[in-house]
Amino acid sequence: MENSNKYCSEHLPGISMETALLASRRMSKLKIFSDQNYYAMHADVAFAKMDPSFHATIFGSLEGRTLFKHEQIARTLGILSKLDDKALEQPELHLEQDQLTEYFQDFKKKYPCVDIFISSLGNIFMHELALDLSKDFHRAGISTEIKNENCDINSRSKISIFVAPHEFFTLGKGSQWMTDDIIKNAFVWNTEQMQTPWFARSIPAILSAKGVFDISPQAAQLFNNATIPSMHLEPGAEINHRWLTDKDIYHPLIRVLPNAAKNPLFGISNWNERPIDISFFGSDSPRRELFFSKNAAFFAQYPSFIYYRRGRYGPIRARFDDQSLTRIAGHLSGVSKISLNVHRDEFSYFEWHRMVRQGMSSGSLVVSDHCLPHPHFKPGVHFFQDELKHLPNLIAWLLNDEEGKRKAKQVISQASNILISPKNSMQRTSQILKFIRKVMEESQS
Repeated sequence: MENSNKYCSEHLPGISMETALLASRRMSKLKIFSDQNYYAMHADVAFAKMDPSFHATIFGSLEGRTLFKHEQIARTLGILSKLDDKALEQPELHLEQDQLTEYFQDFKKKYPCVDIFISSLGNIFMHELALDLSKDFHRAGISTEIKNENCDINSRSKISIFVAPHEFFTLGKGSQWMTDDIIKNAFVWNTEQMQTPWFARSIPAILSAKGVFDISPQAAQLFNNATIPSMHLEPGAEINHRWLTDKDIYHPLIRVLPNAAKNPLFGISNWNERPIDISFFGSDSPRRELFFSKNAAFFAQYPSFIYYRRGRYGPIRARFDDQSLTRIAGHLSGVSKISLNVHRDEFSYFEWHRMVRQGMSSGSLVVSDHCLPHPHFKPGVHFFQDELKHLPNLIAWLLNDEEGKRKAKQVISQASNILISPKNSMQRTSQILKFIRKVMEESQS
């Protein structure tokens, strides 16, 4: 371990060997990780006979190495996707209103404020998630403050949640926050999919943290199976009828819209009157490239709006003017009958941001290729899904057939009912607080 000790001091100066070994042990328990696969992918590590889980966690993740074989991820997700709904759910805490009020007040006495951290250099989506999470805490009367890596590193609340650890702890001054004192007492909220290089970059923080939130129910279950305190967390999206700011109406993407799609307020009752039939907002990938090119003639038959962002432009950054694109995406869903979701690769995660926060929140009908199971949103009940090659036929039925239109309105209504339900919102907040409290109490025992 001599080389490992040297690495920790030079590359992660704030992380002790004790914390590094804890993270390494947790890595070895992840079903998506294999010592044999890691050695096969990195002959130099095998030749040096370094411990693969330690090297992957503390060294390979920050070097940009591949940590997990895609075949192993696919097998693991296949197993997790077969779990029944209860296995994907967090332990429920169903309380009546007076009980909830008492529970919230009791939590607030111990933890009166929560800090939510995001990277100032990161994707604008993370700021939106932080705002939504803040609303969940405010519902319980708990004050929150959204901070970034430029704030006073010593002015943290007892409960600190770091959104998108792959951004926060690697960009700009965020690397200075990767210390024992911070990460061992932190909750991190992973927003990345397992097969991406960004997920690999988040591994040191995820495996060292006190508790982990994950936007994917399957990933949360993966971590729990590895004895990492974890909870599936999707903040409460709300129905939004007005997305654009006064400045946004001058954006080129808004100026090219037909007048009927510029400043409307469309609900479920006038779904048929929405001026755009199909909208899609997303970045490019070979899978999406093939789908849209093969079906160009189909989309040409309908008033469609497809924003296909090339990868060279990178993520939508909060500090740049293109942050208005997320509001425009929501607006486009609000004037579209169908919000289309096409997975960027073969890993069919439930795309919460596009499907729920953007599509369902705008009263649009979400249509997607097949998704991994979700504990709350069900295909045929809250959205439609089908094989990629059959999506054009499904869309045509929904837009043109009277039975399809009737079913579309029913599904939109059922999705909206989840988002507007005060009971669902209160119970979600109670589950977040229950998880935090449980992790805090267990760490002190």
